[in-house]
Amino acid sequence: MLKLLARILDAVTSAGFAAAAACVAIITFSFAYEVVARYFFGAPTSWAYDLSSYALCPMIFLAIPEMTRRQMHIAVSYLVEALPDVKRARATLAVTIVAAIICFIAAYITGAETWRQFVTGTQTISASPISKWWVSIFIPYGLLGAALHFMRHAFAGDIPPATQGALQ
Repeated sequence: MLKLLARILDAVTSAGFAAAAACVAIITFSFAYEVVARYFFGAPTSWAYDLSSYALCPMIFLAIPEMTRRQMHIAVSYLVEALPDVKRARATLAVTIVAAIICFIAAYITGAETWRQFVTGTQTISASPISKWWVSIFIPYGLLGAALHFMRHAFAGDIPPATQGALQ
């Protein structure tokens, strides 16, 4: 059952990462189109900047679970790396669990705020306004995905190679 859940999580994470790559393409196209329209045709757009700014949040938070799954997230590990092997492995496990808990809490808080935006119909303030929840829904998704991958690393014995030998 856990292997099935892990495969589902991996599939959702991979799809999210592909969507993040699509957001990069959207941002690139939007700015390129704006430059060409503005400087070559003298016809600036009213939507290019808004589209780019709307795609930025999904780009980041759709990529976070994949970065966490690959263990390529930002980690300040100077103090942990200075510890002896056994203590390093335990400290890494503790930090991973704390990171998961913090991500779960942040996902809950941002999910509640996204729900509030949906219920109240809050819109962005821009030339092309949209409902804010369309942008912010990706924040709890990314944080929840990261939390699940942190938990998977912590409890599936999937720890970084630098500490792997110490736990065996």
